[in-house]
Order: sequence, then structure tokens, then C-alpha cells
Amino acid sequence: MMDSEWKQLKIIKDFFQVQEDGGMPEGSRMLLEAMELKHFAKGQDIVSEGAAPEDGMYIILEGSAHVLAGNGALINELTTGDVVGELALIKDGVRKATVRAATEAACANISRTLFLEIANANPKVYGALLELLYTKTTMMVTERERLKSEIEIASRIQTGFLPKSFGRFCELPHMKITARMKPAKGVGGDFYDVFLIDADRLCFLVADVSGKGVPAALFMTLAKTHIKNYMMLDMPVAEVAELVNNRLNEDNEEELFVTAFLCVLDTRINRLTYVNAGHNKPFISRNGAPFRMMDCKVDFVLGVMEEMAYREQAADFMPGDCLCLYTDGVTEAFDIDGEMFSDEGMEEALNRHMAEAMEPEIFIEHLYDEVERFARGADQSDDITVVYVARPGEGVCAGNDKNTRLEGEKTTWETDCR
Repeated sequence: MMDSEWKQLKIIKDFFQVQEDGGMPEGSRMLLEAMELKHFAKGQDIVSEGAAPEDGMYIILEGSAHVLAGNGALINELTTGDVVGELALIKDGVRKATVRAATEAACANISRTLFLEIANANPKVYGALLELLYTKTTMMVTERERLKSEIEIASRIQTGFLPKSFGRFCELPHMKITARMKPAKGVGGDFYDVFLIDADRLCFLVADVSGKGVPAALFMTLAKTHIKNYMMLDMPVAEVAELVNNRLNEDNEEELFVTAFLCVLDTRINRLTYVNAGHNKPFISRNGAPFRMMDCKVDFVLGVMEEMAYREQAADFMPGDCLCLYTDGVTEAFDIDGEMFSDEGMEEALNRHMAEAMEPEIFIEHLYDEVERFARGADQSDDITVVYVARPGEGVCAGNDKNTRLEGEKTTWETDCR
């Protein structure tokens, strides 16, 4: 970039409020005329923490830079149009952070000494600087509000993809079900789904995408769509997992992945078939007995390696039983002392409310309340999602001997279907 070019850039014209005819406030004109072009190599410090601020203010014209703490931790990323060190022109002290060129960068610069010299001769320069910084701050606030609004819209769209009415599923024999997701940010990576494959078979699942925010939410939408599409083709659950895994591997440049617990309940024979793709093991209560963690095999997550094999497992799921699927946002919720809610904490919380175990809406509310009380005001660090299924009633159920349980029996049948 040549010295004669940079003052014509749009970011400079916007910052200094240059009119279409080239006119601008006198103070702004004097400030602009005093600035000079400086170049920085990739990895070179533009300003350094602890240094005197005599080099003044920079406006990034080309390239990008990283704002770094004293320990080298990344605080922020700056790009074209961002301002560095503006307060150094009017405040004493030292630099509070390092700004390092992340790429080759070109900046407009005015030193503190030159600014004070000009400003002392013409006080309008002080006013011009304050006005320019106020305008820049206002633009940043406006942009932040715009982004906040877009995230809120994205959150509504995302939650719109998730089932919220479960009444039609409760028309199945001995069936009550509900689900809830509480994202840690405006949009999250957790998801669940509940849908009928046919008149007798219900699919329900819970899943967790690596990462958070908009990228995770987009990947979540992709994963949820693939799972439902393949499930509705009446494929075995393990085959669905294999196909979804392969599809998620396609063009996955961000290297995101999904953990998932996929279930299909056949209400005619009270059999639950499922695949655990790297997900938390659910908790199950058998015929009114206390909840315990389900004994099941765990396979690889979805989206990391193509052509993975997944094991379809099965268990009886009879009237009188309850099942709680969840994401690690529950068990890995932290309190203000850094302690985790944990698997043990969840098991205890579930068993404290056994009296409402057959009322999913009440029961799931108790669980969320338990996590919130445990956190004692600590920020929610991850999405919290729960799918809860209760099967009211107990007794002799139709089916073959392997998946029939007589009233009061505590035994269960679980097997690998392969």
C-alpha cells in the first residue's frame, strides 16, 4: 500500500467522517494529515504490554492482529477498521496488552507526542478525537445489538426444530415422554428428537455436538436431519448410525463430531433397541426400583472416522419402567467452587424424586431445579438436555420369553443384537 492510497480507503473516510465532496471537520482533517502509514510483519508487535504509549494510536488498514494477555492468552482478534491504543493519546500509563500482527498488516499511526503538539495548538483536535471515538463506539454497540438480534432469531429457529408437544406419543400403550434443552449460549449444539416410525414404534434420541455456538448449531441441524431421514426408512438402528456417521464425515472441515444415544421402542413387544455412539449412559428404573446407570456398550462418536461399525443393543422396556437420557451438560454442571454435579449426583437427584417418576413433566422439572440449586449461581458452561420416558402400569406383557417380565421381577434382559 502506497502513502498516497491509504487516505482514500473507505475505512478512513468513515472513521474521519469525510464527506463525498472531500470535506470534513477541521479537527478531523488536522488529525488525518498528521497520521502516517506503518507496516508490520506477521508476528511483529504493534504495541507491547507494559511499554510506554508514546507511539500513540493505530488504525488497522490491512491484515489482522491478535490482542494478547501477559501470559500469551488470546483476548481478542482485530481486523480492518479496528483501532489500537486510542486512549494512549490522552491518558498516561503503560500499554495494558500486546497487539501482535497475525498477518502482514498496514496501519495508520499518529504518535502521542505529535497528537499533543497539534492538539495544544488547536483544541478542536481533542474534540475531533473524542467525537471520532464516540462514533466508532456507537457503531460497535449497534453492530453488537444486530448480532445479538440475529443470535436470538437463530435460537428461535433452532428450538423450532425440536419437538415441544408430546401428547400424540403418549397415546401409545403405557407411554409418557417429554424432553427439554437449555442452551448455554443463544444457540447450542445439543439436540433431541421424538417421532413415530409407524403406529407401534417410537424413536427417541439425545445428542451432543462438539463445540458451542452457531457452528455447533448448524452441525446439529445436519445431524438431526440425517438421523430422522434414515430412521424413517425403517432401517436397523446400527445401520442408521453407520450411514449418519459417513454422511457427517463428508466435507467436515471444522472436524466437528456428535455423541448420540439413539433408541427405538417397539410397544407391541416392549423391546428397546439402541445404539450408543460415544454418549453418556442413561439412567433406568425398573418397575419402581431406584434409578441406576444402564449397563450398555459404548461405540465411537459420529463424524470423525468413516466406515465405523456400530453395535445394535436391546433391552426390555416394560410398563413400570422409566428411562432418562441426557447430555453431559447435566453431569458436568459446575458449582461456584468448581465441583461437578457428576454421575453420582444425578443418580441421587433422580432417586430423590421417585414419587413423581411416572409424571415426566414434573420429574424433569425437579432435575433441572436440582442442577440449578447445585450450581449456586455459577454460569452454565454447557447445554443441558434431557429426554425422559416413563411407562406407567406394570404386570405381564406380551412377547417372547426373553423380553417378558412378570410383575415384581427385578431381572432385565439386555443383549448385543449382533
